[in-house]
Amino acid sequence: MQYVIYFALCGLGGFLFSFTDLSIAWMIGALFAGSLVALFQPNFGGLKHAVNDIPKSWFWVGQGILGVQLGLYVNMTLFETLSSYWLIIFAVLILSIIFAFLTGLLLFYFTNTDLLSSFIATAPGGVVAMPAYAQETGANVGTVSITQVLRIVLVIGTVPVLLSLNGDSVTSAASIQSVSYEATSLPLSFSQLGWTIALLALALLGILLARKLKIPTPWLLGAMITVAIFNIFFSSGESTAVLWWPDWALSGAQLFLGASIGAWMQRSLFRDAKAVIIVGTLSSLALIIALAACSLLVASVTQLDMATSILAFSPGGVAEMAATAVELGADSTFVVTVQVIRIMAVLLVLPPMFQILRKYLIKEEKMKAEA
Repeated sequence: MQYVIYFALCGLGGFLFSFTDLSIAWMIGALFAGSLVALFQPNFGGLKHAVNDIPKSWFWVGQGILGVQLGLYVNMTLFETLSSYWLIIFAVLILSIIFAFLTGLLLFYFTNTDLLSSFIATAPGGVVAMPAYAQETGANVGTVSITQVLRIVLVIGTVPVLLSLNGDSVTSAASIQSVSYEATSLPLSFSQLGWTIALLALALLGILLARKLKIPTPWLLGAMITVAIFNIFFSSGESTAVLWWPDWALSGAQLFLGASIGAWMQRSLFRDAKAVIIVGTLSSLALIIALAACSLLVASVTQLDMATSILAFSPGGVAEMAATAVELGADSTFVVTVQVIRIMAVLLVLPPMFQILRKYLIKEEKMKAEA
């Protein structure tokens, strides 16, 4: 019952924000309501227990729904875009890692955080992956969690809002969807039911394979990849698939994601960490501004619209930026692709560098102890 009450409060926050013209209003509203509950932890209705033990399945379900939604938008245009812009994408991703290292140095010099924890805390590798990696390497998990959560909250709270207020008209996401689906046609026909079950089964299979292969954000990427293959196959041939997909699915995904992230904003996360919060906030804002400037440059020299470029290179999470792209009608496939490439690059390239740094720091400490 405590989970029902907490989710209802997050849903109320999403509902109130839905009256605005902001993108991912349901996610922002749920995040706001969930953060208030996590910070104050009222005893009413077992909410204190709920926010301290949020089921991981909530985050997974939100990612899975979003993955299916994005997979329905994938077409061959993606590969044409990547083949045209691979050099500039690679350049901006390298710059994002360099900027992250610079912000890590700021965190190191102006707080009591050690160098390894500072670099892991500012690495744009995801709010879930980086704290887990910090725990494996013996870094300061609290500092890493605070900085990562602060950055993603700042991205969610600024980038979608500013893009929504800008009001640029871009290609509707529905217009690039290839497989035909019905949003309100109930009851389902036998054909619709069959295609829908087949699609969901493929999405679940993709999730299981992604988890087996230890791919980052398996619920999002596994579902998206399998549904995308399904979509490309039926959009390139003479066969057509007509399935049912509710128009409220994306709002539901936003609620699950916002409620999960909001529960992470525990008061203990901010206790005795004023310097980390201040420097982490300022460094995160600097990283967001620097990458936004790079994104505007990319948009000016390519055929990408501003919203797509900014969302693709923003240092937020894959699910959050993807949901924003869908709501704004930006090229969600391109956004997800660039975000995933960044996370995979960070997870593949930075851990070996961190291991070298860790060994060097341990060696330095031993030499100081012997001296």
